[in-house]
Amino acid sequence: MANRSLLMNFMNESGRKVSIRLDEIADTVTNQQVSLVMDAIIEKNIFDSTGGDLILKDSAQIISKDIEELQVK
Repeated sequence: MANRSLLMNFMNESGRKVSIRLDEIADTVTNQQVSLVMDAIIEKNIFDSTGGDLILKDSAQIISKDIEELQVK
C-alpha cells in the first residue's frame, strides 16, 4: 500500500521557506490543483509563520511511501 503526501513550500515575508504537508492525498491530484490551492493559501492568508505572511509559492512535491504490513502475531 502506498501512502502519498503533498509537500507545499512557500516563502514568507522575511525570505524564509515555510513547508506545509498534507498526508494521504488522492492519486488524482494534479499540478493545476496544487497551484490553485497554494494561491488560495497565500491570497486568504490562512497560515501564520514566525517570519510573517506567506507571500510566494516556492515548490511542491508529492512524496510516496510504500508500506507493507507484516503479520507478527
